[in-house]
Amino acid sequence: MGEDMSRLVVLMYHALYEGEREFFAIDAADRTYAVSVSAFEAQLDILARRGLPVADPAVLPRKLDKEERIVLTFDDGHASTYRHVLPRLLRRDLRAAVFVTSDFIGHRPGFCGWREVREMAERGMLIGSHGRTHRFLDDLPEEAARAELRDSKATIEDHVGGVVEQVSFPGGRFRPCDVEAGILEGYRVFHTSRAGAHRAGRLPEGVVLCRIAVRQGTSAGEFEALASASPGWLLRARALGGAKAAVRRALGNGRYHALYERLAGGAG
Repeated sequence: MGEDMSRLVVLMYHALYEGEREFFAIDAADRTYAVSVSAFEAQLDILARRGLPVADPAVLPRKLDKEERIVLTFDDGHASTYRHVLPRLLRRDLRAAVFVTSDFIGHRPGFCGWREVREMAERGMLIGSHGRTHRFLDDLPEEAARAELRDSKATIEDHVGGVVEQVSFPGGRFRPCDVEAGILEGYRVFHTSRAGAHRAGRLPEGVVLCRIAVRQGTSAGEFEALASASPGWLLRARALGGAKAAVRRALGNGRYHALYERLAGGAG
């Protein structure tokens, strides 16, 4: 595999589904990131078989042991995170970060309510912010972007208890000023959708982490390569990410996302 045993890989998931009914209940634009329950269980088996231990994301940003190789993260707050992810992680004594879009919780069909989010926190999952409305921060005036970070943090803390110190940027979109604003609001760790891995060692306060997306079409072989931080796989992923970023810069977030939704909907 050519893996680097000192690499930390942060995996990015969204919704899980079991059967066609649950799959087609997911918004068409989100299905490309939906992973079947059976595939997720097989992926956890691969991590165990390859000796890639899963770290508790609550330890970030402190120095991670070299044995702590994988961090699991789940964006948005889909109901499937509570229904499918939580029991399967608990059976294996694993922990994950769940980043919720605060305005969606208890209001949007297919998403958790605050009771489910609180229970996930009580059962050991880290609850973080995924913004208040899921608007892309780099589309917003700086103060409006800061309000997304501040208001979502306050809402989650009010409903769940505890301090929210990690955020996943909606759409992975952010500017340096958004990181600076987040630090002022009390965030210590920032998650992006940039493909990459990190060397083991002490991570600084305010670290901006790369993540690797697990998609509906991620095969077992591809998952093994990405989880193992295969240099060849990472090189291809970065090249693809750079190409997508260039298209997004040319089109702008709005037109790029509209194009993505049309293509994803057609694929569904």
